[in-house]
Amino acid sequence: MLYYWWFAAAVLFFILEIVTPGFVLLWFGVGALLAGLLDLAGVHNPLIQTLVFVVVSIVLVFLSRTVFKNVFMRASPGADLKTNADAMLGRAGIVTETIDNEHSLGRVLVDGQDWAARSADGSVIEVSARVTVQSLDGAKFIVART
Repeated sequence: MLYYWWFAAAVLFFILEIVTPGFVLLWFGVGALLAGLLDLAGVHNPLIQTLVFVVVSIVLVFLSRTVFKNVFMRASPGADLKTNADAMLGRAGIVTETIDNEHSLGRVLVDGQDWAARSADGSVIEVSARVTVQSLDGAKFIVART
């Protein structure tokens, strides 16, 4: 009778889910709970119980990252919230160091923050020119003259 161990594992996963960030360990707790219930139902094969635990846990983790997120979270407040550099797309800035893609030079000031920058069309953009952030390339803004 392994159900005691499965239920103990489930409780441990549920407790760990409460005290850690993320939303993953809950699903391992559900998998352990189902494996324990399987043992109580008369399936005493540890291999089958372990297989149920692994498959259920992985499937639920996958679903929570895709289906649950797309279906249940799409209308939640802040779902479209952009953060960090992504929030700067479309913002205006001022060139603080001449942008020269050929020599990997260039900096812009956008919303009071200094960023490395490259020209979208490859042209040289002089200091004090106004630019708009078009995209990101790693930690560099790709900008165009406005």
